[in-house]
Amino acid sequence: MFLVYVIGLFVLYKLIDRLVRIPMIGRYADRYILITGCDTGFGNLLAKRLDQLGCHVFAGCFSENGESDLKKVSSERLHAFSLDVSNTESIQKALAFVKSKLPEEKGLWGIVNNAGIVCSIGPPEWIRLEDYKLHCDVNLWGVINTTLEFLPLIKKQKGRVVNIASIAGLTTFADFAPYCISKHGVEVFTDSIRRRLRPFGCKAILIEPGVHKTAIVGEDRLISMARKTFDKANPDVKEEYGEIYANYMSSKDALHGLLSNGSERISDVIDAYEHALLGCFPRARYLIGWDAVYMYMPIQYLPEWLGDWIYELTDKSRPLPASVSK
Repeated sequence: MFLVYVIGLFVLYKLIDRLVRIPMIGRYADRYILITGCDTGFGNLLAKRLDQLGCHVFAGCFSENGESDLKKVSSERLHAFSLDVSNTESIQKALAFVKSKLPEEKGLWGIVNNAGIVCSIGPPEWIRLEDYKLHCDVNLWGVINTTLEFLPLIKKQKGRVVNIASIAGLTTFADFAPYCISKHGVEVFTDSIRRRLRPFGCKAILIEPGVHKTAIVGEDRLISMARKTFDKANPDVKEEYGEIYANYMSSKDALHGLLSNGSERISDVIDAYEHALLGCFPRARYLIGWDAVYMYMPIQYLPEWLGDWIYELTDKSRPLPASVSK
């Protein structure tokens, strides 16, 4: 009987939790929101949706093509502009641009740190230090730098900082070490500012998608990237692993376990972004995707030896490095 009560209380809690998340803040025409990484993917789709809802959107784009393409399909409420989050001068120019467009005495309702890259795949020793740094320049330092520069405008409006992390910030994909490192950093930074911004009436929120089939994880792109990563590796490391291992890493077999569990429901991530920005009672974190919720997170709570064994079990076709198999 006690167990029945516990289950009943849990179900009641989850029901109440869902109900209180339903109300939205409204008055979208008064909301000014900055989004980084709007050329393609999540950022591009979010910018378009917020524009359609009536929000004023500052859409940072890395490329001129991304900027011009977004302007063609948006209303006058959306301001697309050039932004490289790995460059402090570019961020400061963006700040000046946003201030020039904001009404007097108005701040930002939201910052969405969406810009991110994946540019290296393979065992950690394949990857050059400069590639580790490049991931962090965009995915971590870019998030921190952009947030700190725009934070006074967020405090002015008692607004929200929304950062995209990943399931890769909660667990580790062994062939994506630089990306995982950068996303773990985003988790820590966002948790920290969430607690310290509370007295100012501001919120900091994490978006944590599982694998979603966007351009950043396109199969052909990742296969090409794996080969380039191996080709750039130290000659001694290349000899240690050998061509058989390299050929496997640059094949569909190496990516099958990751991508086969990926979701095509990109709208789920955009919905989470929208609620984080416009919900009356946003969550502190949004874990999105069945792979993240029901596979990767449960494995993360297992003993390390068991979790490692499960990952190895799902990658049984991976060959041994040449120096080990001799």
